[in-house]
Amino acid sequence: MLTAEDPPNPVKGGTLVYGLEADSANPWTPYNTSCATSCYIPLDAISDSLFATTDEGETVPLLVETVDHNADYTQWTMHIRDGIKFQDGTLLDGPVVKFNLDATRASPLSGAALATIDHIEASGMDVTVFTKGPWVALPQYLGDNVLGLMFSQQWLSSLENVPQRTEGSPVYDAALAATPATGDQARPVGLGAFTFESYAPGNGNSFKAVRNPDYWRGPNGITGEELPYLDAIEAVVAVDEDSRFNSTRSGEFDIMMTSMGDTIKQAIDDGSLEINSSDRYGETQYLMLNVAAGAADPEGKNASSPLLNLDCRKALAHAIDRDRWAEERGGGLQRAANGPFPPGSVGYLEDTGYPEFDIDKARASMDKCLAALNTDHIDFSFNTTNDPFNVESNSLIVSMWNDAFGGKVTTKITPIEQGQYIGLALTGSFQAFGWRNHGGLDPDQQRLWWVSTSAAPIGSLALNFGRFQDPNMDAQLEIIKSNPDPAARKAAAEEVNRIFGAQVYNWWQAWALWGIISQPYVHGVQANVLPDGTKGIGLAFAGRHRLNQMWCDDGKCE
Repeated sequence: MLTAEDPPNPVKGGTLVYGLEADSANPWTPYNTSCATSCYIPLDAISDSLFATTDEGETVPLLVETVDHNADYTQWTMHIRDGIKFQDGTLLDGPVVKFNLDATRASPLSGAALATIDHIEASGMDVTVFTKGPWVALPQYLGDNVLGLMFSQQWLSSLENVPQRTEGSPVYDAALAATPATGDQARPVGLGAFTFESYAPGNGNSFKAVRNPDYWRGPNGITGEELPYLDAIEAVVAVDEDSRFNSTRSGEFDIMMTSMGDTIKQAIDDGSLEINSSDRYGETQYLMLNVAAGAADPEGKNASSPLLNLDCRKALAHAIDRDRWAEERGGGLQRAANGPFPPGSVGYLEDTGYPEFDIDKARASMDKCLAALNTDHIDFSFNTTNDPFNVESNSLIVSMWNDAFGGKVTTKITPIEQGQYIGLALTGSFQAFGWRNHGGLDPDQQRLWWVSTSAAPIGSLALNFGRFQDPNMDAQLEIIKSNPDPAARKAAAEEVNRIFGAQVYNWWQAWALWGIISQPYVHGVQANVLPDGTKGIGLAFAGRHRLNQMWCDDGKCE
């Protein structure tokens, strides 16, 4: 891991201009936003999570003061810190936490993530979550991801799309539904270090937020700290990777994010910029396959796809030289992936059984594929985001297939804007998709992406984007969710990895290496001291890091 050393004695002041890789569709409510990875920069600026992660990988309370569970992990009680204010002056308490969690679990988009929750009770500063069965990793779900971020109930209640306004919703509130919806979902109200100022969506436009004078970790807050240091942040969307890097190198951006090893290598070679990079609890880059059949495809929309055939999937996997891809597209810094769990994660295996690069095996499997389908060639759609770097990276895969199979495989890259791209994944409107996902501390955090109950029919919103329904996978995911024994959970996660290797639901490429590239005057990228003085995790979880402890030389980011 490359890190930039930060000098001591932070200085207040300055506006940090941050280059993002993508915008997010339907911002900024946690239950409705199709969150691109870069959404965490504005969302973490505006609010904080119920829990945090230490540098040792332990989940600990943040907005929560204490947490306890019953013997079988079906009841979790959280006591919320007293005195935390939202940016509209309202207070965070148990009922507000309940309102946030109820909205998230009742949403068609995010509901699957919290489907294990049966109901929630709240009073005063306490909130108790009752689950349908044992759930040993609940705090991890409410920590370093969007589910645990808290927003003003006053703001959420004013929005037309909040689930509490929807008749038939399990959290329907008739009194609330009868009041006018006057709020704007694009103007979030959180309790974080920065207060929303403006948002202009799309490529080249920006999200602006200014210092929150009443931040609960500030001089006027309950912890009496001096946070944040910056006066303001501006997050600017620059989809094109080369353009984003050149804008950082020229000084137009003070800082940028990237998951492209080649860009990180360029920054290293440049020598004038600071680099923080990490793959801790990070994502996997892969080609996601739509294998919807049966209940996940009742109208037969995907029935003609060759990707439903395991021999076809194996043939195309055997033809991908993952080491070459990681070397050429990852600047020699990334590691070829053989599954969703990177080294250091629970569930990692050196040998998952995933098809290795072998042209002879690729052609043998392709012969079986074509014979089963009674055809002399296969064709399928292949999409990627509209970043030219991604298009070129996935074009390399197509060239490998052409070299291995000639005219037996027909496909071409179709670039799609990232906000629209995520929507197509949610509805299953694809066959093969360039993708990046599965960062997280605990293997249970991946359940919502893989469990059969998350595989809704094509055309409906589903978080199991590939829509595979595998009883063996479900059984292992249930062990991970409900068994408190670390050894049993580890064994189940390893079996999940083997199932992916055997069934080839995805074509793995490399474990993502995230880089934060910044000007030399920018400090605190990985600074994350928790309120009790514990060292929090720095850069991790797919490029996520804190903004509340960043600062610039002389209080000037220029």
